[in-house]
Amino acid sequence: MRAIFYEQHGTAEVLQLGDLPTPEPQDHEVLVEVAATSVNPIDRRLRGGELQEYITRTFPVVPGWDLAGRIVKVGEKVTDWQVGDEVLGLAFTWSIQHGSYAEYCPIDAASITRKPESIKFEQAAALPLVSLTAWQALSEFGQLQAGQSVFIQAGAGGVGSVAIPMAKHLGAKVYTTTSAKNRDYVKSLGADVVIDYTAEDYESVLRQQEPAGVDLVLEALLGNGTAEAAIRLTKDGGRVAYMNNEPPEMDEIEQRNITAEFLHHRPDGEMLKELVDLYQSGKIILPKIQVRPLEEAMEAHLESERGHTQGKVVLRIS
Repeated sequence: MRAIFYEQHGTAEVLQLGDLPTPEPQDHEVLVEVAATSVNPIDRRLRGGELQEYITRTFPVVPGWDLAGRIVKVGEKVTDWQVGDEVLGLAFTWSIQHGSYAEYCPIDAASITRKPESIKFEQAAALPLVSLTAWQALSEFGQLQAGQSVFIQAGAGGVGSVAIPMAKHLGAKVYTTTSAKNRDYVKSLGADVVIDYTAEDYESVLRQQEPAGVDLVLEALLGNGTAEAAIRLTKDGGRVAYMNNEPPEMDEIEQRNITAEFLHHRPDGEMLKELVDLYQSGKIILPKIQVRPLEEAMEAHLESERGHTQGKVVLRIS
């Protein structure tokens, strides 16, 4: 099968296009002929050698967890799915080898849901990781309610693009950061207050708007004091979901009864089905996508690293 893979950790240049053996599904898995996958920051972090204490590698590694495609084989213990079903899902594993930047990818049958006819494969491939991440942060962990407030960092990015409409669906007031060129995009997603981080100090703006702090912060950025600022911007008894790092060591967290956690997305086919239904009905706006051929995976990783994408970068495979 045709695949993008890497045989050692490194920069985007370690990604290569070639032929690898087609993997076989285990008893609880299905094998999907992948129509499209999408690029997530975690793909390039793993490629660069991060998080080895959590996630093991078997080289050559095919990156990618998001997928949309058709089932071509089912494992012996799979009863709910059959060959030909069109699906999307999050092919997450704690030991990476057979990812979704390939013509075929095995995935746990409990991690997929049916793809509606009204949503194209490329659009469907953009949804699993960011949708599950955002919903688990906002609804499960954040317990966000109508009338509450949430600050979502990097509103134009992959998680931000789905978290903003989800938060509006839940009835919250949404604050977000972005650059001037993405202002109209995040407003179209439903953001109430958009802060241009290139021209304003977002912490000062938020303090003026919400002197007591917001109910929930979704912190997707790394470094530059953002982890500590997230705690300062949360109201007493509020919550901070860290998307990419552990919470900072601050006495303030316990003193102000703030719940702060490093959240890891959880594959969940049933939850994904509910979210796809919300997208299909128009209750949540679909994120913007930019589609590239599989051969441009290296360029897609470099674009992701620059951090100025709108929505999701999708790789078309077949």
